[in-house]
Amino acid sequence: MAKIKLVVVDDELTSRNTIKNFIADSSDYEIVSDFSDGKTALEWLRNNEADILLCDMQMPEVNGVELMRMVHVINEFMPVIAISGFDNFDYVRGSLVNGAANYLLKHELTKEGLLDTLNQVRDKYRIIPNEAAVCRRTGYCIYDKRDFTVENIERLCEEGKIAFECSNVAALAISPDFHLSENVRPSEYKKGIVGAITDILAQLLGQEIPYLVYMTKEYHLVILLSFYKMRSSLQMINTIKNFINRLQRQIIRMLDLTCTMLIGEVHIKMEKAIQEGKEMEDHLKDKLYLGGNRIVFYAVNNKIIYSDEAIPQAMWNQLKYEQENQIVGEIDTVRELFDYMEEKRYPIEKVREVCKKFIKLLCDKKEENSCLENQIEEYEIYEEFRGRIMEVFHNQEIGKLSKRKEYSNMVSSTLDYVDKNYTQEISLENCAEETGSSYTYLSKAFKQETGMRFIEYLNRRRLGKAKSYLIRNNLSMKEIVEKSGFRNYNYFFKVFKESEGMTPSEFIAKNSSIS
Repeated sequence: MAKIKLVVVDDELTSRNTIKNFIADSSDYEIVSDFSDGKTALEWLRNNEADILLCDMQMPEVNGVELMRMVHVINEFMPVIAISGFDNFDYVRGSLVNGAANYLLKHELTKEGLLDTLNQVRDKYRIIPNEAAVCRRTGYCIYDKRDFTVENIERLCEEGKIAFECSNVAALAISPDFHLSENVRPSEYKKGIVGAITDILAQLLGQEIPYLVYMTKEYHLVILLSFYKMRSSLQMINTIKNFINRLQRQIIRMLDLTCTMLIGEVHIKMEKAIQEGKEMEDHLKDKLYLGGNRIVFYAVNNKIIYSDEAIPQAMWNQLKYEQENQIVGEIDTVRELFDYMEEKRYPIEKVREVCKKFIKLLCDKKEENSCLENQIEEYEIYEEFRGRIMEVFHNQEIGKLSKRKEYSNMVSSTLDYVDKNYTQEISLENCAEETGSSYTYLSKAFKQETGMRFIEYLNRRRLGKAKSYLIRNNLSMKEIVEKSGFRNYNYFFKVFKESEGMTPSEFIAKNSSIS
């Protein structure tokens, strides 16, 4: 269905973005182009068609009143809606005298108010949308990877739908380092960010350097820049460097956001630039381990080689056993699993899969499970995955500890100290020193409140971890003894046999079917 075509001219990026967001889901209207200055807008309007112009009144070089006069020389019947940040009669009078169809104030602008005004103008001027395609002179955006081809771009150029030169082309890939929070919708937030970045591109490049944008499904941008007017390679390289530096500064200043950028080489033929752009899109995934806020030349960027290995089932068995038996210290197992994935270099799809497995192990509530999974789906950096899952496990562990019987502050502090340090060499003397009490007094109070001696409690904590390592069944007995905090195998064997009524080997055999 054809829509009524709008053009927005406003030197304030935020104002243009506000109008874009209001129009984004409209079934009747679409913004076919937007500009930060009247001069560029006039050049575009001389070569393209639109139905309604929305124009800011106060702009540098060419103000809104002057722009309206010149627009009506080009197309005397084009309706213009004047927009101003000033509730001043002089602006209203100036715009109406020069043929403004309506008038809007920025500080009063709402989605309903904008659409109502557009509807009034549409009815007054009897505007009927037509199917004629109107494209931006430069900055045409491609959303489907199948359309990001030499053949398609050359066809669009030949048909006069876009202005782009297919020689001396360089590719640039941008991945915004999104800052997601719980109170935003990820897709809307990301769409808004990349929309703002394309606006910044338009401001910086203007009409001097033709460019195309390919927006990926992950809301990354692959940009083709054409330096067809330049003959010096050095001039092209310097232009790219200056542009990247300005772009980075503008994104930080206006969006409070950093980006990961890959810069390609200038190619005489567009085919090589497109191929490089697609490869850079794949290289952006390496942000997973390399982190964001990087600017790298593609020619010297080394691609990460990802692993096809699965996490050993034995490690999952260990974590599952610790969960089912409420063993404090499972967060160390989670940390080990993340270290394993990082060392092996798991691809982002597998990292997400593993994190969702963690979530299912943790969350009984369907709603909480779904919320966490949605958050995980949006992360792009490994430390985001690790931090979120570790936070959930940490909170769960705190919950376990908070449910235990009420103890005195001294005994409670001792239990916390043991839970955090049981894999190390600790003693009741250490705990007495930590709590500021005497050895004798702490020993007596500990026995009275917990019903067991300090060494019994310490061994119980160590045995819990040792049993989870035995369930894992891919570590040597020496490693298990050391990781559990026991001083030697003989003492470990003695304590284990007394507590479980079986040897460690018999325990392994009995639980070998756990999966």
